[in-house]
Order: sequence, then structure tokens, then C-alpha cells
Amino acid sequence: MIDIHDIYIRDPYLLFYQGKYYLYGTTDEQAWKGRASGFKAFVSTDLVNFEEHTIFKNTDDFWGFEQFWAPEVYYLNDKFYLIAAFSEGDEVRRIQILTAENPLGPFIPKKEKLFKDKFSHLDGTLVMDGGKKYIVFSQEWTGLEDRDGRMCIVEVNDDLEPVSDYKVLFKASEAAWTVKEKNDHYVTDGPFVVKNDLGQFVMIWSSFSKSGYSVGQCIADRVDGPYQHKSDLLIGENGGHGMIFRKDGKLFLLFHKPNEPHLQERPCFVEIYFDKGILKRRR
Repeated sequence: MIDIHDIYIRDPYLLFYQGKYYLYGTTDEQAWKGRASGFKAFVSTDLVNFEEHTIFKNTDDFWGFEQFWAPEVYYLNDKFYLIAAFSEGDEVRRIQILTAENPLGPFIPKKEKLFKDKFSHLDGTLVMDGGKKYIVFSQEWTGLEDRDGRMCIVEVNDDLEPVSDYKVLFKASEAAWTVKEKNDHYVTDGPFVVKNDLGQFVMIWSSFSKSGYSVGQCIADRVDGPYQHKSDLLIGENGGHGMIFRKDGKLFLLFHKPNEPHLQERPCFVEIYFDKGILKRRR
């Protein structure tokens, strides 16, 4: 068994299925450069002690080479779908859907990447509304003339294949709390969408603020926007890429901290709540 404080992970995501918690995320020690090995998952009944499993292994015939990032897993239509980003070693990341019959895999890549355009996409998250399914994702600053990362949305079918062109929701610089990262660009990372107590869509997402890697939020009446950014940060202490889960009737924000130095990243969670539609941390 592994204690939660001993798990190296970035971009954590939690699935609750048949009485167990499945913790997914960026688990390669070679997260930034070098050939990636795959993805691990950690299973627990108490969110303290975990068992480690390998759910996807890189193979010579898989198109991805490095930077296997931010897997999220969903149970739909008696199947498990994993959404993650991969790179061919060219600093361009592509979103790929993988499927399995078990939450611990083995996960098999679908034939096609989610998008085929020249841009770099990552951090896909599934949102369901009114019987329709959408993937909200980041369009990375790399390859964009203004070096200003976008948040985007695309409608997908039951097999998570796009049924329309994607739409840009906002640029990172539109939020008052974001600052340029060291290479003179704005980052959009880690979207996750929930409904608040007023029936609105609340998106948490990560970028850099004056205090480092952070988690902010924005709110919209429709899943495809327009989104209104809030100035108060949920996380502003060198941690981010969060998701929201419910346990014992309470809401929690799960994220990794610190964001650097590498290999020190650990899963962390704090209790949160809605106050007039806005997410706040329980102090």
C-alpha cells in the first residue's frame, strides 16, 4: 500500500466506481522530456492508502512519444473512456481517446486523434448537459501568434467523437488574475466544469498568477459561454490543475502541489462550497 503523501502525480483526477476511488494523473517521471512509459492509477477505499496499477503502456506502434499528460476517465455506455494528451516529440500535443472494459485498463487508443489541425491541444474534460456531451479543452499558446492560450469546447457523440467544429470560449489573458509565464506567454490548463447552486456552469482552470501556478474560476449560464471570470483564486500557492469531487455530501477540490520542483508533486484536496454561485474554500 502507498500513502497518499508518497504518490508522485500531476493533474490528478478521481473516479468513484463501485465503492472504490480511482486516482489518475500524469505519473511519468519523464513528464517533460524523454520517452514516456505510460499511465499509472492508484486505487483506494479511504483516500489515504492506495494500491498502484499500470493502466496504459507505451508501445512502438503508438504515435505518442513523450509528455503523456492529464488523463481523465469516465464510465459511459458500459465502457471506460480515458481522455489524455500526448506528444510526438515536436512540442505539439494532441488529445487522444482510449477505451477499456475495466477502470484499470488496459486502455486501448482509438484509431483517430480528437483533432487533426496544426494547433496543440491538451487537458480535455467531459461535460454533459441536456442530453448532449461536450469536451472542454485547452488550446496551448504554442503555435498561436499572440502566445495567449485559449479555452475551447466541442460537442461530441456517445463515443466521444466530435460532431462539430470546436469553439473558443476565452483567452487566458481575459482573466484579471493571470500573468505571462517566463517565456512571455499566457497559459490555459486543466479545465473542469460543474453546475453551481444557481444552475450555472462553473469552470475551474489553471494558469499563472503573481503567486505562481494557480486555480481560478469563471461562470456562465450556458456551457458554451460567455464566461465571466472571478478575481479571487481558489488555489494560489504553487499548485493547480484541479478537479472537483463529492464525498460524504461535501465538495472537495483535488489538485497537485507543489507545481515545482519536479517529482515533488503530490495530490492534495481541500473542502470547497458554493456561496451565491461562487466556489470558495472552507477555512
